[in-house]
Amino acid sequence: MSNTLARPAVDSIHDSGPITAGGLLRRRARQKTDAIALVDPPNRQALSLSAPYRLTYAEADMAADALAATFLDLGLAPGDRVVFQLPNFIEMPLALIGAWRAGLTAATIPMLWRANEIASVCDAIEPAALIGISRFADDAPADLLRDVATTRPAVRFVLSFGPNVPVGVVPLSEAMLGGAMGAPPAFAPRGHAGPDLITFSARENSPLVPLYRNEDEILAQGAMAVLSLSLDRRDVILNAYPFTGPIGLGTGLAPWLIGGATLVQHDPFEHGVLVQQILTAGATVTALPGSVLEQLAKDDVFTHQHCRLRCVGRVWSVPELAQGRLPPSDHERCAFDLYPLGDLASLLLRTDDNPDRASLPCGRIDLGDGEDGTAFIETKLAGNLQDVSIRGPVMPIGSPAGPAAMDADGFVSTGLYAQVRDGRFRVAQNPALIYHGGFTIAASELDGLYQAFPGYLDAACFALPDPVVGDRIFAAVAPSPDTPVSLEALHSFLAERGVAPYKFPDKLLIVRNIPRGAGGEIRREEILRQL
Repeated sequence: MSNTLARPAVDSIHDSGPITAGGLLRRRARQKTDAIALVDPPNRQALSLSAPYRLTYAEADMAADALAATFLDLGLAPGDRVVFQLPNFIEMPLALIGAWRAGLTAATIPMLWRANEIASVCDAIEPAALIGISRFADDAPADLLRDVATTRPAVRFVLSFGPNVPVGVVPLSEAMLGGAMGAPPAFAPRGHAGPDLITFSARENSPLVPLYRNEDEILAQGAMAVLSLSLDRRDVILNAYPFTGPIGLGTGLAPWLIGGATLVQHDPFEHGVLVQQILTAGATVTALPGSVLEQLAKDDVFTHQHCRLRCVGRVWSVPELAQGRLPPSDHERCAFDLYPLGDLASLLLRTDDNPDRASLPCGRIDLGDGEDGTAFIETKLAGNLQDVSIRGPVMPIGSPAGPAAMDADGFVSTGLYAQVRDGRFRVAQNPALIYHGGFTIAASELDGLYQAFPGYLDAACFALPDPVVGDRIFAAVAPSPDTPVSLEALHSFLAERGVAPYKFPDKLLIVRNIPRGAGGEIRREEILRQL
């Protein structure tokens, strides 16, 4: 077997030429000018003070062109890095495609990130611009981006979608929607060898690990979904995952462009809004967490007369895989499973072809049979506890000397542990990583944040599995004798430091000391025994 897997063709039915996300949108705009391309969530106005949009393919194509032209007119140059912090509104795919048409490298970050995490991103990749939204729920993200930019000299611009853009921030909404019909402008081809997209993960002792993707890797992830699920232009994809990781990219952005479908955005997870979208948007395909699927089944949404879903996927969390948790009725509604592989990629397997759904196959994973099969992912397991690494056309890479660097055989470590049996592996919990609400968090980062609280002699995080959020976060603290212990005080301390709220512990456990090994390493299993 060669060291690299063959990259699948993702657009063989279209005219020849390089396949790019921007090029696919342009082709769709020619082929199905008036077909609906993008649909906002119906609660957009409640979240951001502007009504939901529905754009045709022609309108989406013009909007992406207008954004690309705006980026270039401002003085951003091909090769510049631009950070996007945007919700699951239509702006997110259009801004990405606009950036790529302008030759920019886009970096996407979660809406829940605050000054602590955004500043770390600026230090890691030195972006030329930060792009957000003026209002989202009770927050003012553009104000936060502007404040961070004042402390990071590499950031030359802060831009924002939405109304009432703050002083010092460049508005984008009017430019996006104000293009006129006519011949599309010509943009220079990419003039650099850098990545198209940067997303972020965490590894042991590395709280922020940049992952670098090119457009062909993103499209290959989407091709896995299109080919496995037979998606086409008649489908309506209901996407509930942000474009900050492989699930949103591989089941939302890329399949939308490759299949020529309609993309309906949902900002995760408002249950009532999700039900409304399933029953009114004509959704035919979606992928959701197991806990959400269970609630939809209890509400009889799947059997409702207006439900058009033909293909439903279960998105597994790492803690679920570690427990092998599968509801007895799950097989009745799920056509496929999505498995997270350390934020590098998501493996899609049809349930009909995967009898033991709580475990994953080892080695080369082919889509199709015999010589016609296409391999998107190959797994490799090594070491005593079996570290999981992957390679294939869907896979990004990390910095050459970083924890997500490619090895000599083209494999990249996922950060996952596994136990192997009968040619398959079951994910085992890695105590150095916490998986909470779709985020991968280095336990060492939380240790440091909690230890910094005044009056704590020592502190450490630990986690317990939860069916909704994955890992529920707790803090074990050893306070000095005269220090009152309060969860609220710790939360306030973290909020003042600009820490993302999902890193706040749910509860405190007061201990005399934090158990440590001979080398100073925290023994979290001994903390759990004290519960």
